[in-house]
Amino acid sequence: MPRETRQSADTEAGLHLLAGFHGTELDDELKALIRNFRIGGVVLFKRNVESPVQLRSLIEETQHFATVELGRPLWVAIDQEGGLVQRLAPPFTQLPSARSLSLAGPSSVAQWSSTAASDLLRMGIQINLAPVLDVVPDEPATHFMKDRSLGSEPLQVSELGRIWIQTMQERGVSATAKHFPGLGRAELDPHHFAPVIHWHSQAEMERDLLPFRAAIDAGVHCVMTSHALYPFLDPVRPATFSERINRGLLRDDMGFRGVLMSDDMDMAAVSGRYTWDEAAGLGLSAGIDFFLVCQRPENIDRFHQALVDAISGSSVLAAVHLQSLQRIARLSRLHSPDHNTGDP
Repeated sequence: MPRETRQSADTEAGLHLLAGFHGTELDDELKALIRNFRIGGVVLFKRNVESPVQLRSLIEETQHFATVELGRPLWVAIDQEGGLVQRLAPPFTQLPSARSLSLAGPSSVAQWSSTAASDLLRMGIQINLAPVLDVVPDEPATHFMKDRSLGSEPLQVSELGRIWIQTMQERGVSATAKHFPGLGRAELDPHHFAPVIHWHSQAEMERDLLPFRAAIDAGVHCVMTSHALYPFLDPVRPATFSERINRGLLRDDMGFRGVLMSDDMDMAAVSGRYTWDEAAGLGLSAGIDFFLVCQRPENIDRFHQALVDAISGSSVLAAVHLQSLQRIARLSRLHSPDHNTGDP
């Protein structure tokens, strides 16, 4: 590859990374992630949040530093689903779990989504990594995704998910439909294992896809992939790395034009089975725009280098990279001050 291609990859590869970090202030670790790897953004967790004043200061100082260093702000994302998965502790508003909201009905979903969006917007957070659109059965009651799901019926999950997404985005925060193409049938948690989702017919698959089709129709800005394997669609690659699933199904068949992000690449379902070089090449080929690396910031160095090598070493992946940057730029325009509404 020409030298200028390598230089471009060095400069731009980090745009694909949304990184977790340890601190509660703009410390040397966070500065290094921004300066050395030119990351696209950060993902916030409870470990980063002490109070509204502290969080607002952290985000403002980080954005100022990034603008000086990179000439652009960072994306700031967070999991604020409700119930057990919400990173903003009191005095921030505490949201009921998604399953509780589903029992309360559409008006409650709209109310709590609006409240969550207000909290996020006030802090300077642009992306909520929610809602969960996995159709999770009522039994077993101990299913690891049950409380995070909007229900066990596809039509109900579709309708409540649409309300959540439209309310959130009308308030100025991008929503994320996850975990595509559906994690409700999983028996194993991808944080620790590599689950396999067995659909035995087109009808079974369409049942799980229905909420995602509704989300796309509602104009959802972002979709997050599942790390599970779906042999009915692709017997080899998990969804995060599957061109058949992400390009063939999500984009070509279902018409999604927004930003596609991976689930956390530090999860055992992928980190224990693929090298960083493999993950970078397969993920880019499958159309991933943002890779989340959340729990071990030390992995950012290796994954960033793998992305640089993939982009600079293949004209095909270089072209895929440029297409991805166009999708990210469209998302940026949706958050510009003069933009009111619109689909990605």
